[in-house]
Amino acid sequence: MRTEEKNIRQILENMAKGKDSGEKLTYDRDTKSIRTNSSHHEENNAGTINLTAEDFRFAAKGVDSSGHIVITEDVIKNLTDPAEIKPVHFMCWDKGDVYSMIGVDKSQCNIHGTVRFLKEGSQESEFDIGNADDRVRIFVRHRKNRKSLPGKSTEVRGYVLENENWIETPVEVVPIEDEIFSRNIGLIETKAISSKNVALFAAGSVGSEICSALAKAGVDDFSIMDYDRLKVCNISRHSAGLPHVGRFKTKAMAQMVREISPYSRVTTSEKKICKENIQEVRQIINKADIVICTTDNRKSRLIINRECVSAGKTCIYAGLFRRAHGGQVFRVYPQISPCYQCFCMLFPEQKDQRVSNPEQARRLTYSDRPVAVEPGLANDISPISNMVTKLAIQELLKGTVTTLRSLDDDLVAPWYLWLNCRMEGTQYGDLEPLEFNLGGIHILRWYGIDAKCQPGCPVCGDFEAHLAKCAGV
Repeated sequence: MRTEEKNIRQILENMAKGKDSGEKLTYDRDTKSIRTNSSHHEENNAGTINLTAEDFRFAAKGVDSSGHIVITEDVIKNLTDPAEIKPVHFMCWDKGDVYSMIGVDKSQCNIHGTVRFLKEGSQESEFDIGNADDRVRIFVRHRKNRKSLPGKSTEVRGYVLENENWIETPVEVVPIEDEIFSRNIGLIETKAISSKNVALFAAGSVGSEICSALAKAGVDDFSIMDYDRLKVCNISRHSAGLPHVGRFKTKAMAQMVREISPYSRVTTSEKKICKENIQEVRQIINKADIVICTTDNRKSRLIINRECVSAGKTCIYAGLFRRAHGGQVFRVYPQISPCYQCFCMLFPEQKDQRVSNPEQARRLTYSDRPVAVEPGLANDISPISNMVTKLAIQELLKGTVTTLRSLDDDLVAPWYLWLNCRMEGTQYGDLEPLEFNLGGIHILRWYGIDAKCQPGCPVCGDFEAHLAKCAGV
């Protein structure tokens, strides 16, 4: 390249970056050329260079933005009309390092842009066509050459408006649907569970972890019911962060699920789980392939238990001990294993319970001292959430060939116990330290516990016959 051509290109780049080199450029319509205003270039047109539209793209040829644009393949897949200017919205991350439209709601996006189709052979010289508030513009050209390599039949160019100049910026086209669960292949058949509905009652610390984990495994159909809103004190344990404080937990989790997979279907109910709302509880359970209950009070769990047994739906219950020094998971197969009512009948006087919110603390307050809210640390909650997730995946995969099938022989117990620490003042305080011990009960281990159905259970048993037998009738 001639020295003069390099000089002019450098001037073009400086102009695009908002820098003034002291020299000016003049465009001649007749000769379709650009020249500098320096007097020593006048002889023999030494200061003149001819630039095509390809060379002069957006007056910023060779000037790359420091970031890149990320869009979904769906945006350009069916774009074929040159007259169509499709509006799109982006989230700007890291001061312009990334403009992304993946996994975010339109309401979150503060950057406007457009996508436009170009015919083969046309140029992007009409970059000024779009919306006035565009910060990002993308041009798509479908090549008709059948010999093109796979994935190369579509050319996508992007531009970002920086300092009043359109700067060519790399575009990453992401095939979300094909790749989002690609790392699960070989372990789990994602399509086998993507069509299954999971009903989640309560979206607190335990429920939010379970919901996120199932979404990452490929579940994309959720029904979530919880009347509570996210508070600042929840953040140290909940999957959602500070930007969600004040929102219903159901709404926050719906957004988080869609951020994992934009194809997810999430329905929410912001009502309390009680007898007054039993019809809605029943509808959610009837629709579900599996039910997960992580509520923090016995009354709501008993309501869900009765409806699940009546509908023949498998339900998994998760609970934590005070300060999360341990926890338990209880899985109910209606009419096969003990139901949650049976479980409660085993411990009618059980008092060691989780105190996870101020309402519970007020109910348990003693006359001489208050009861502290002690829900436990996030890492102590995780083992419980993980076990529920494992059990749920196994249920959703029933009848499917998978490498996880062997877990069916391991996870046969209806009741599982986990201990995080030897909490002083509890029945586990005097356990032997874990150290190098193999036998006995120790912390940081799962224990499967056998349990039988209660004949006199008013939900899954023959309650009247049991009463008659006890009365000697």
